[in-house]
Amino acid sequence: MRRHRLEPGLVVFAAAAVLRVAWVLVRWSQAGPALEFSDEQLHWQLATNLVEQGTLVSDDGRYAARMPVYPLFLALFAWFGEVGILLARLAQALLGAAAAWAVFRLADAALGRRAAWVGGALACCDPYAVFFTNLLLTEVPFTLIAVGLAAFARRLMAQRVERNRLAVVGLALLGSAAILTRPSAAGWVVVLWIILWWFDSSRVRATRRLGLYVLTFGVLMLPWGIRNRIVLGHPAWLGTNGGVTLYDGQGPQAKGDSDQAFLQRMPELAGLGEVERDRALRRLAVEQMRKDWGRVLRLAGVKFRRTWSLTPNVGSYRGGVAGFVSVAFMLAVLVAAVVGLWRTRAKWKLHVLLWLPVVYFTLVHCVFIGSLRYRVPLMPFIELTAAAAFVTGRVTGPKAIDGSPADSVA
Repeated sequence: MRRHRLEPGLVVFAAAAVLRVAWVLVRWSQAGPALEFSDEQLHWQLATNLVEQGTLVSDDGRYAARMPVYPLFLALFAWFGEVGILLARLAQALLGAAAAWAVFRLADAALGRRAAWVGGALACCDPYAVFFTNLLLTEVPFTLIAVGLAAFARRLMAQRVERNRLAVVGLALLGSAAILTRPSAAGWVVVLWIILWWFDSSRVRATRRLGLYVLTFGVLMLPWGIRNRIVLGHPAWLGTNGGVTLYDGQGPQAKGDSDQAFLQRMPELAGLGEVERDRALRRLAVEQMRKDWGRVLRLAGVKFRRTWSLTPNVGSYRGGVAGFVSVAFMLAVLVAAVVGLWRTRAKWKLHVLLWLPVVYFTLVHCVFIGSLRYRVPLMPFIELTAAAAFVTGRVTGPKAIDGSPADSVA
């Protein structure tokens, strides 16, 4: 009788799921359905109103305050009332566990089994990934989408064959899903698609694939744009929060963190529609930036420190055990990442894929708002680089991305 071996990545998935489910249940016993942050409340409003009224709209009447994917996900659980909040958090625990499993699989394919265990363990035990499981924010699902995109990109670049339908379809669907979850991801996804086009050995094949990505994105975006055109008079492809966020990060009141109390102190916004307000705030923010580029750079430094702080920015979490665990984990991962980057420098194409989102989103949030939450989906890429410090032997041969003998770990 043939004996079936347990897929190793399932061990990582199970461990990550247990950690996250346990955290969700502990927090539920302490605070129940309470939503700590305003963005959580907004996401749940959108989901609840969709279920109860049949319309994706916030309590204050905004129709495109957020992109649709995450509110649609939460709407699956909003049917159950407050208990739905618990169910959504438990579902996020499984999504977070799936992200850890994806990290294991990506590391296994690109770096070998030993590095896979290290990368999987880091993703499994990442304290911020566990913490954000309990919050109704986009960090957890976006992390899974981001790692999936990188995994499909690596697979496509590694297998120099005409047919790799799974990777091509995955890149098309997940790229679109990333933008429909977070509009700030648009630049990353487009650059990733262009890189894949550039590295492809066949320009005809690469162009055909790029066309599929763009076509898929257009088809999936179209319902959103049509709906917004109907209710707002404008397609608002990337939502109506970009101008608000840019002013939050660059207006004269900006300090690097987010505080949208300015909306209550700007009478010139009264009477403006959702789209018009977004445009007005974007215009004011750009004018402010043009006046003082030195201030833009100073704010960028503050936002960088907030995004990559070794300890939480919220004072209540900064000290004690939480602060110690944060510092210890981040230092260990960052030091290992430097070592891993050096040890596997021959795999430069792999590191382009891993560090592209890290650099891109860091720069984005140096312009908009700097917050530790925005690095949560980036940590798996740094953890994968850290895992590279534990490859067996040394990397030799030409600088390829695949696991061929020329790029093997000797």
